[in-house]
Amino acid sequence: MKTSIQAYAKINIGLRILGRRPSDGYHLLETIFQEMDFADDIHIGVNRSGRYTLVSNRDDIPLDESNLILQAVTALKPWLPEDLGADIFVDKQIPPGAGLGGGSSDAAAILKFFRPFCHREPPLKSLALSLGADVPFFLTGGTAYATGIGDELEPVSIPLDWTAVLVMPPFSVSTEQAYRDLRISLTDTVKKTNIPSFLRQGFAWRFFENDFERVIIPAYPQIGEIKSALLEAGAEISALSGSGSTVYGIFCSDDKARTCIPKLQDYGRIALCQPRGLT
Repeated sequence: MKTSIQAYAKINIGLRILGRRPSDGYHLLETIFQEMDFADDIHIGVNRSGRYTLVSNRDDIPLDESNLILQAVTALKPWLPEDLGADIFVDKQIPPGAGLGGGSSDAAAILKFFRPFCHREPPLKSLALSLGADVPFFLTGGTAYATGIGDELEPVSIPLDWTAVLVMPPFSVSTEQAYRDLRISLTDTVKKTNIPSFLRQGFAWRFFENDFERVIIPAYPQIGEIKSALLEAGAEISALSGSGSTVYGIFCSDDKARTCIPKLQDYGRIALCQPRGLT
């Protein structure tokens, strides 16, 4: 059996780092995850070899057990038939290290795909969290307010009648380094959340900022240039997604979004995409 599935990207609408969790030092945050119709294509040929192979169109991603796709399969193995196997080809459109959650989305897509093959119901949410803090979001997608380490999710409703221009520079940003540069210690007072109060006041793009920008833009000036270019082109908001390196611009006019693309092509790869609601 050969099947093709899609693993959709996300952007972060606002991202605040609130502090660190005393139990393990993980950073606490709040953000709105928004699923977008920009995706990796994953082609799966199921067989009865008992082995799982992974290949890709890119040579800059690992194809061994360090890849989240194979980690997701390994996590599910206790619930899968021993003789089940698959040849997996991932056509990566979402660049690694771009702040779009491509690896996490791939992992969630694999968990969902192999779920029907399980001989008993697997604990998908806990398996997803074991793979990464934002993998649980991709099990459902849509729009979610996230707190904790990004794993505490609450569906929210925001306007979805907009177009995003994603600008993906030809470099990645280290999430670990970005957190280190923020220099938030375990003794810092945990900040209060504010996105819920923003939403109660009525949705407005001006409320949302990404805390990572204050350390990443000085280190990567081109990101600041992209952000300025998107705002000058008429974007309602321009921001980093996650810890970058992707910068997005939100346009309420699809025509205006398309018009700005030629002005941005020197900065990297461009993708025009729409938000996805819950399916």
